[in-house]
Amino acid sequence: MAEQNDNTPTTDVTRAQPMSDMTILPPDSGFLGRFLQETENMLRARAMRMSGLLRTLNESGQRTELLLRKATERMEAAHSKLEKDLQKAGLMPPLNGDEADEGQDEKENP
Repeated sequence: MAEQNDNTPTTDVTRAQPMSDMTILPPDSGFLGRFLQETENMLRARAMRMSGLLRTLNESGQRTELLLRKATERMEAAHSKLEKDLQKAGLMPPLNGDEADEGQDEKENP
């Protein structure tokens, strides 16, 4: 029936002989070492940039907070002066005890 082909190679299992001169390179040498070094440098540069940006944001936030506090103080002073001027001109009745307490509370707890 089917004719067997004698040209098929036969494979015999042979025992592998260990090499005596095997050199294991450290992980930071060659291509892998360059990759690791470049990655480390990139991350270090990114951390420095982020640190600089955070410092800038922090300084800007502190300046903004200071400006807002000064503006609040000026606004409260202007409001107080306006009330006094209006009372002197007779355009606003003087504050009695209850209204004065409310005004004082608003100044203490904005």
